[in-house]
Amino acid sequence: MAFAALAYLFWRYVRRRNSRHQPSRELLLITYVASRLGVWLAFSTFLQHHVTSSDPRENYIPILDNLLAAAVPIRDFYYPYGPFLFPSILPFYLVFGRSLAGISLFAILAEALALAFFVKSTSRLERYGEISPSWVREALALYLLNPATLYWTVFQGYHSIVQTAYSMGALYVLLRGNHAIGYAIGFFGVAGSKVLAVLDWPALLSVCRPRLAKALLGALPLLLTYAIFHIVTGNFHYGFTSAMFLQQAGPRNFYPFSEGNVWHLLTLFGDLLGFYSTFPGKLLPLLSFGICFVLGFGYWWRCQRRGLASFSFPAAMGMTTFTMSLFFLFSFYTGNYYVPMLMLPASLVVTGPTFPDQRAAWSLILISGLCVTGDVIWTSQGQSVLINAVMADSLGERFVGGLWTASILVRIACFAMLATFGLRMAVAPLPHHASESLTPVRVA
Repeated sequence: MAFAALAYLFWRYVRRRNSRHQPSRELLLITYVASRLGVWLAFSTFLQHHVTSSDPRENYIPILDNLLAAAVPIRDFYYPYGPFLFPSILPFYLVFGRSLAGISLFAILAEALALAFFVKSTSRLERYGEISPSWVREALALYLLNPATLYWTVFQGYHSIVQTAYSMGALYVLLRGNHAIGYAIGFFGVAGSKVLAVLDWPALLSVCRPRLAKALLGALPLLLTYAIFHIVTGNFHYGFTSAMFLQQAGPRNFYPFSEGNVWHLLTLFGDLLGFYSTFPGKLLPLLSFGICFVLGFGYWWRCQRRGLASFSFPAAMGMTTFTMSLFFLFSFYTGNYYVPMLMLPASLVVTGPTFPDQRAAWSLILISGLCVTGDVIWTSQGQSVLINAVMADSLGERFVGGLWTASILVRIACFAMLATFGLRMAVAPLPHHASESLTPVRVA
């Protein structure tokens, strides 16, 4: 939580400099380089040897070693990872002596690519009056030092930032008017990162007016990739909805992936794991997410059809924030280490002119800090931490369990607020002079 306070203070400082019309680009660049380089050097030279439990150590390294041994493709290794994720990580893993340092550097470079496309997109739109430079600087200030990104992306090398790189690249290309290529990049994020990249797809429909023919053409690379993958493995079973909402619902797998969401909180009042793993309990996440998403997306579409909202980059960031916040609220499959995929789009949303107060920014900072705190408590205490909140004999255990339970309540409230903020950003009207056509459209 100390880093959450630091992120808030840094954002406030940049915001104050903006209000005084003082330059802050150099400050942001120095902060970015110093934080990424400093954390990675500390991790690669010393701290990586003290990581005993993490996805990169327990899952990524065995998968990469099996790749080197030509023991893949095997569905059990890839599922639900995209078939191009680990071949992309492999060169960095080898260059740094098959260590976690190479995996971490890959995540840092993926983040750099995402930020580069983000800055290129916003710079392009600044010329059309859709985004002000101060808005972009405040968003970057909030993003750069948030604890979730520093801990999971920069420090440990979790892969969730990779799908953000695909998404930002796709949005930039779409803004340039190259629709088929933009859709292809956006759709291919599933093969290049993980199945959760489908959460970025609604943004592809809200950044510019959808072109159905171009979207179908852009889907071909993804479809061909998985067709070849199926032919090679002979065991293709890639159910998107089951991987995101149902697959981890069984009693054996529920706890490790559901820390912090509404379904896990309800287990405080009884043993619901059996209900969650059978019909109709296992459908609750999909139905809850689906109903809320359809209502929200339908509301945005109706506003757009009535001329009350426009296709735009801020609308795309709002739609991504809305969709991912619903995912973290309702899915069984909500590991805290996936939170970095939300941070960049949500940073633009909560610092926008639609939310002039600090409540929106605080909701994102609290999510970032409490997800790291909750993960640390979970790792140290295990599945008993929620039970300890009400049943432990030790006062210390009861305090930690109660603190962790309170953090879940705060996170649920903040995710609900973020979903609301994202939808409000998506339906917010653009300035009048920018509401017609913000970017040139290439005509085939």
